[in-house]
Amino acid sequence: MLPALAGCLPLIVLILAFYLSGKRRRARSKAPLTEKLLRPPGESLREQIAELDDKLNDNFLAFALTCGWVVLATYFSMEKIPANELPIIAGFFLLFGYAGCGFYGLRLRRILNSKQNCRLGFLGERAVGEELNQMMAEGYHVFHDLQCEDRTGASKFNIDHIAVGPGGVFSIETKTRRKRIGMESNSPNHIVKFDGAHLQYPWGYEDHGVAQARQNGLYLEGWLQKATGDKFSVTPILALPGWFVERRGRSDVTVVSGRGICAVFPKQETKAVLTPEQIKRIAYQLEQRCRDVEVE
Repeated sequence: MLPALAGCLPLIVLILAFYLSGKRRRARSKAPLTEKLLRPPGESLREQIAELDDKLNDNFLAFALTCGWVVLATYFSMEKIPANELPIIAGFFLLFGYAGCGFYGLRLRRILNSKQNCRLGFLGERAVGEELNQMMAEGYHVFHDLQCEDRTGASKFNIDHIAVGPGGVFSIETKTRRKRIGMESNSPNHIVKFDGAHLQYPWGYEDHGVAQARQNGLYLEGWLQKATGDKFSVTPILALPGWFVERRGRSDVTVVSGRGICAVFPKQETKAVLTPEQIKRIAYQLEQRCRDVEVE
């Protein structure tokens, strides 16, 4: 067993060194910023990706240790167990070890798939956020990743983007879908058709995101009424970055592509829906709610 322990010693020393180094840095210094920052686009997904990275590291380490256990257990059984009992003991070690490897292997696969989906959504929210930030030149305030919860507090969700300006209040839900390559279809693989209720992708119909965008708008209306004392109408928008949207029906939810989202907002030269004082009050409440990112 001594050779096995000697082989694990560098890994143990490395982990201990990283832990002690981080603990010493936190004890001797801190970030110079004391005020919490506004949430950037895709912050919730970035946090999920960080959590998945931790899970990925933990499960990979468990997978590696399980594989090492199989090797060591098999070697030990061959050296110490009588020959007549060797097949049974070694078979047990191998079966138990392979079951553990399969378990952690499947978990690694699920974590990697979740991480890829989160990363895709993160990039989509970043792209839509960059487009929305251009509206600041038109007198709009733009906020990202508003944290929300239902009335009971049991279910938590977020509103990807919110824009407040002369043209009103807008809540934006971003849904990023992959384009399928090599799939036979009667419609081009870059067009989404919206009939007012459902989205028609090249592979079929779905309402992915439409109902959520509508619910986000209703939630924001209720929250703003409690926060400001006045009732403001909120326009729900569903953004599909990377897709070209054909609108063929009317709906309370506006569906647009990522790059076409700025055309939805009324410009300064049109009739204003909100006064500067109303914009200031709404923006203040949203800023207080969105300013919760701590700097470590």
